[in-house]
Amino acid sequence: MKCNLNFFLISTLVLFSSCSARLKTGEETIVSGEAFDKFWTGRQVNRYGDSLSLTDKESQMTSLNKYLNFTVYAEILTQSGAEGKFSFHMHDEKDGSSGGYSVILNSSDYRSGNNQKSGSLAFIRNNFIKTTNDNEWFTLGVSVKANHILVTVNDKLISEYIEPGLPDRITGMEEMVLSKGLIAFEKTNEQGVLIIRNIKLTVLGKNIPVEKDTIFVNDSTGEMLTLLNQQAFPVIDYHAHLKGGLTTEQLSVNGRLNGINYGVAPNCGLNFPVTNDSTLIAYYNEMKSAHVFNAMQCEGREWVKLFSPEPVADFDYIFTDAMTWTDHKGRRMRLWMPEETVIEDEQQFMDMLTSKIVAILSQEPVDIYVNPTFLPPPIAENYDRLWTPERMDKVIKALVDNDVALEINSRYKIPGLAFIKRAKAAGVKFTLGTNNAGKDDLGRLEYSLKIIREAGIETSDMFIPRPAGDKKISKMGLPSKVTG
Repeated sequence: MKCNLNFFLISTLVLFSSCSARLKTGEETIVSGEAFDKFWTGRQVNRYGDSLSLTDKESQMTSLNKYLNFTVYAEILTQSGAEGKFSFHMHDEKDGSSGGYSVILNSSDYRSGNNQKSGSLAFIRNNFIKTTNDNEWFTLGVSVKANHILVTVNDKLISEYIEPGLPDRITGMEEMVLSKGLIAFEKTNEQGVLIIRNIKLTVLGKNIPVEKDTIFVNDSTGEMLTLLNQQAFPVIDYHAHLKGGLTTEQLSVNGRLNGINYGVAPNCGLNFPVTNDSTLIAYYNEMKSAHVFNAMQCEGREWVKLFSPEPVADFDYIFTDAMTWTDHKGRRMRLWMPEETVIEDEQQFMDMLTSKIVAILSQEPVDIYVNPTFLPPPIAENYDRLWTPERMDKVIKALVDNDVALEINSRYKIPGLAFIKRAKAAGVKFTLGTNNAGKDDLGRLEYSLKIIREAGIETSDMFIPRPAGDKKISKMGLPSKVTG
């Protein structure tokens, strides 16, 4: 049997391992193009010169040999919403598709197709942040060294996982562990075409020492993070700040090893670091290459007069709170500052706060209501009594009517469980948020995860950023006057 194939279409093709090429340890080898038949078996794979295209759902190319430690680099292009995956350490059973891990290949915009985007180590360290665009070539890199997996997109580290000695797995994922196995590229949906070229494979030695994870803690919070990742739940902290010396790299390391995605926002408004279009654009340009959701925190009610819709629309989402407003006597209050907060009658104050929240949610084109239901220190201990069902329902109706998501805030531990359950029943979407003051209080979304469990919040209840052509700010514009 000859191993040289001259077909443009390799359809349900099986090659015997006797024709496969054995690789030397440490040698980088091109395993695509003319070398295809030496390394792969294909099912519905089209070959055009050095490029391989997977056109149908479940089109697949699987290695002839098994690999333990290795690096793979490949240039990939997704056309018209095509999605796929790169799998490794697969077993022989079920046509080589079981066991091991998979990396997602998906360049679609938010709210389109799989929520996981390119570079996601699926169900283990999920990535929900868009890293690539359809119809543009990108480079995928996957490294497996002992128990350490690294995934890069265009040389940027996206996913990282250090497999523990006894990894926790939910039912149906027991075989998702490292072992010597096959590697494969597969198309996973009906749309578009997945094109692959210049696949470079390097086989590494067997005696690579295992690494110890010094960041992930497998306590009750760690167990919840593991569970939610395996359920593809969007564990995203949409409300993080680079304050107190916290850097994007420190944030990214914490996120990769704990299974949390992050959105980072500057404070934008009157007397804040970002106060106009020029400072907003400068911040966006500085952060747009970071592997985070780029967010804008709209501070105070005056923000609507300080910025233009166009630069605001560049951000993945925008959010605000109701902690700054002017009362009926013209006093501008910042509720977290006792010296600026005047409460002459707590019931009157609560009615005023509720009406301010409703006005903000109805008139400002924000995506998320953060620090929600916050009460100033003098009355915070009466939270459950003051947030009556009637007041809760007014805010919840405003959230639903205006398509605004509700943050579950881990810093202030708000809203309360009763509010969350009421909001869920009404169809409100949720986000998770820290609102950290620095690097020492970033945490791991402890309160948010607790509420998810107690309120029975599911993936379908969670907010995902709007696609580029569907931003609220672009549709609504900005109100003609300050809202509070």
